[in-house]
Amino acid sequence: MKGSKSKIDRKFWDMVFGKLKKLGTAIEMFKGPEMSIDDAEYRWVDDRIKYYEQEERLLTKQEMDIANLYWKKYGA
Repeated sequence: MKGSKSKIDRKFWDMVFGKLKKLGTAIEMFKGPEMSIDDAEYRWVDDRIKYYEQEERLLTKQEMDIANLYWKKYGA
């Protein structure tokens, strides 16, 4: 039995999650070394990246909107 091709546009989603990684770095730099590892905004970004890498879970429209708000806030 042949494996089925993925129906997601990997190139597009890899680019989106690459930007999320940049956003995570921007949050870390903005908040500095005193940032808590449990920081809600950083944790949200990190969790979405992990979901994609481990489960190939994509972002919903609402999650994209939240990411855009964080992007504007932290100037990534």
